[in-house]
Amino acid sequence: MSHDNVTPFRRPPPKPVRPQQQGGWGFKTHRGKALLVHALTLACFALPFLVGGGQLIRFLALGLGIAAVVIAYTSRPDAMPWAATHHEQALRTILIAFVATTLLSLPSLVIPRSATEIQSVYLPIYFWGGIIVAIWAGIRALVGLVLAGMRRPTFNPRGWLV
Repeated sequence: MSHDNVTPFRRPPPKPVRPQQQGGWGFKTHRGKALLVHALTLACFALPFLVGGGQLIRFLALGLGIAAVVIAYTSRPDAMPWAATHHEQALRTILIAFVATTLLSLPSLVIPRSATEIQSVYLPIYFWGGIIVAIWAGIRALVGLVLAGMRRPTFNPRGWLV
């Protein structure tokens, strides 16, 4: 019988060793990628409020957000466990903030420009909702940036709070 042929001295095949990550201004290391993702996330939401809300600035902020998503998504499988929590948190922060701002801006597609009574109610909600989303995303990214600098995992990467 072939299943009886068990040798106690047989060793499993060796696992391949991953090469050490090398410099490159630190952006090729786990810590550097986690710091970069959180910095891009922070810049994505802070840029329109610091510089101004012009269309070019919003387009640049969208580009920074897409860059953060690409870096975080491609770095997740090979990352150390503590760095994977940072990539997960950055992805969820950008996704939740994008959905929230999209839902806040949907009524502007329906409300006609001539309806001043409706706009007087909607515009403050849109403005303060955008500020709340930006503050929430900024705090999450800032806490993640500090923890990535110390090489510590985030507290609850799949949660809604910090």
